[in-house]
Amino acid sequence: MKVPLEQKVRQQAQRDAIQKRLTLLLARLTVRQGRSLFVSDDILVKQLGLMGRGRDPAFKVRQALQRLECKGLVTRNGRRAAWSARLTPAGARFAQVLELSGSLVANPKRWDGRWRMVIFDVWERRRPVRDKLRRGLQNAGFYKIQNSVWAYPYDCEDLLVFLRAELRLGSGVLYVIADGIEGDARLRRHFGLKY
Repeated sequence: MKVPLEQKVRQQAQRDAIQKRLTLLLARLTVRQGRSLFVSDDILVKQLGLMGRGRDPAFKVRQALQRLECKGLVTRNGRRAAWSARLTPAGARFAQVLELSGSLVANPKRWDGRWRMVIFDVWERRRPVRDKLRRGLQNAGFYKIQNSVWAYPYDCEDLLVFLRAELRLGSGVLYVIADGIEGDARLRRHFGLKY
C-alpha cells in the first residue's frame, strides 16, 4: 500500500522531532551523570512525552537511538532493555546547535523594532556547508528574504557566532542589525509583530 506524501512528511517530521528531543535529553543527562547514560526505555518515554502515543512508545525511542547512531551522533552499547548510550563529539555539537536555536524561541515580550539580518556569500565548491547554514537558520526560525539574506527580529548573535565557527565560514557571513527593511510588513506578519 502506497503511503500519501503528506503522511510521509508528517511521519518524517515526527521522527526528526523525537531524535532532536532525544539528543537534547542525552546531552543534559550525560552532563549530569558522566559520560554514558544508563536509563530505562520507560524513563526516556516519559521524559520525551511519548506516554500514551501509539502502541509501543519504547520502540520509537529505540528506533530514534538507532537512527542517531546511524548518523554518527550517538554510540550505544547493548540492545533492548540493557543498553547505554553517549553522544559522540558530532552529537554534542548537534545538541549545542539545538540548544542555541531553541533559545531563540524564548523571545522577549517586546520587539525593539530592529531586524537582525544574516547575509552570506559561500562559494559553490562549499555547497554542503552553505546548505547546512541555510538549514540552521531555517530551524532557528529565520525568514528567507533572498537565498543568502535571512532576517530575524530578536537578538541571535550567539547562534550566528556558533554557526560561523562550527561551519568555518569566517568573513563569508555578515550579521547586520537594521532599523528597518523596505516593505517589512510581510516580515512583521510572519513573526506576529506589532510596531
